[in-house]
Amino acid sequence: MQLVVLLIVGFVAGMLSGAVGFGGGMILLPVITYFYGVEVAVPVSTIAQLLSNLSRIAIGWKSIEWKSVGWFLLVALPCTALGAIGFAVVDKALMTRVLCIGLIVFAILKISGKIRLPKSRLTMLLGGGLTGGLNGLLGISGPLSSAVFLSLDLLPVAYIASEATAAAAMHIVKIVVYGKLQLMNLTVFAEGFGIGCAMMFGNAIAMHFIRHIDKKKYQKAVALLMIAVSLFLFITIK
Repeated sequence: MQLVVLLIVGFVAGMLSGAVGFGGGMILLPVITYFYGVEVAVPVSTIAQLLSNLSRIAIGWKSIEWKSVGWFLLVALPCTALGAIGFAVVDKALMTRVLCIGLIVFAILKISGKIRLPKSRLTMLLGGGLTGGLNGLLGISGPLSSAVFLSLDLLPVAYIASEATAAAAMHIVKIVVYGKLQLMNLTVFAEGFGIGCAMMFGNAIAMHFIRHIDKKKYQKAVALLMIAVSLFLFITIK
């Protein structure tokens, strides 16, 4: 029954992340934490999200904004490694709640039109550094990286695939560091792989339906879901 629950949650998480570019990890983490505890949940979620991101890359390969992804990862990758090293000591619940509050404020301002991140190299560099650090520390950074990639004003599939490319690279760095810290084992890989396969199925369905969505309406929907998943994680994280 536990496996069935995790696979169903993985599919739903894949549908969400495939549709808006984030939210999969924020749904997965509380559920996996309930069964295994956060020290196991973050590595398992990392494996699952890597597979999910790889599937979104494959689906949207031709639309990826490679130059912007490169600038983002230039700072994000080393910051991800540093954050992953600090994973064992940081107060993850407190940090996650602070992140959620910040994302809710950003999303509200985004919907109201009172904030817009500039479309620039500096946005990608600074956004990559902050995203990478939080990704390594908490295993959750999708809404933050999505906010950065929304500044590029891309079509839905290009936005999803580009953000997924950056996320996949950060997940690979985390897996390497977690392995060095002996946080990875065969059980973690097996659980993560199973959930990841369910997420990939959800990704494929979601990305099929977003190809012809109006870009402005889509971005507002993303901001609304950013508020919803942030509230969900704020309440459920332990």
